[in-house]
Amino acid sequence: MEDAEIRWFYLADRDASAPSSTWLGPNLLGGSMAVDAMNSAKLFVAQRHSAVGAWVKRILNWSPDIVWLSAMNEGLLLGKKLSESGVKHLHVSVHDDPAAAAHRSRRYRHLALFIDRCHRELLQRANTVEVVSEGMRRYYHDRWGIESGVVYRYVKDFRMPDPGATDEQVVTIGHAGSAYSAPEVFAFLGALRSISQADGTVFRVLNFGNSPAFVAAAARFPEIVVNAGNVPESTVVEQLQQCRFLYSMYSFSERHRIFRETSQPTKMSTYLMAAKPILAHCPLGSSTNYMLSRYRLGISIASMETAAIADAIRQIMKLSVEADEVHQAAAYYCGSRNLDFLHQCFGLRPAAMESQP
Repeated sequence: MEDAEIRWFYLADRDASAPSSTWLGPNLLGGSMAVDAMNSAKLFVAQRHSAVGAWVKRILNWSPDIVWLSAMNEGLLLGKKLSESGVKHLHVSVHDDPAAAAHRSRRYRHLALFIDRCHRELLQRANTVEVVSEGMRRYYHDRWGIESGVVYRYVKDFRMPDPGATDEQVVTIGHAGSAYSAPEVFAFLGALRSISQADGTVFRVLNFGNSPAFVAAAARFPEIVVNAGNVPESTVVEQLQQCRFLYSMYSFSERHRIFRETSQPTKMSTYLMAAKPILAHCPLGSSTNYMLSRYRLGISIASMETAAIADAIRQIMKLSVEADEVHQAAAYYCGSRNLDFLHQCFGLRPAAMESQP
């Protein structure tokens, strides 16, 4: 798409004055409860909002051949109204199921059914749809008959790192990005503490990002948790390469079931670049389990019991990942097939595919 003219239409508190972009105005969702309740009802129950109508006109005035839209929040109704207004080609990206995200929120939980309806109507009107995981693709196909393709993060020129030097005195465990629920994190850290008390092993969990669960964990487990904050991904990868293993989790709550079965954390691509074993702490059926079962990248533990988690920790401390498995996983999840599907959606053919029948 090197010759394409691209314009970014966005919502934000203020105009970012970024090149090739148009500020549509502030977000409708969020803010005071009274205003948010009114805007939420207009967006998802009535499916009519004057601001959305104005956004549609501004986008169509640019006469785009393709509108690429993220299916979340205000984007649900905006995409539906764009389709009804005759946009030439509407392409929709779904990174997290909107209704599942609403179920995780106290404020929007009661609107989940209306959000789900709006989301369904958007996907049914879209010309092409991409989703973030195979679980999400099956979910929409089985529920609504939606045809979609899986597009995850593309990593250009993926290379295996040199083996990182690990500290022989301290077992360092890496985590990056969001931790979706505190009880699971606390259960994991509690298992680490129990091992330390039993045999003297010293653990350190190095967390990148500002996840509230790990901020709280640092206060309860100060001898274990080190919060490094937000740093460039290249630095994160370098630090993760020096860890014994990496930690990923999903909430065990039933309200979070659709979210954990359909999403695919971006952190997994970062973990692949680090090429270290992954401990997935999540219920059976989670998307991370599918990745670890397809390629031998680590182990899963579907328990909140200290003894079971401790056994999994001892097991993964003895595990190493094979370079070939990491290469295959990176090629499947982060390789050119992501771009190939988008080229197909937009009616383009990459130069490398021109000679293919």
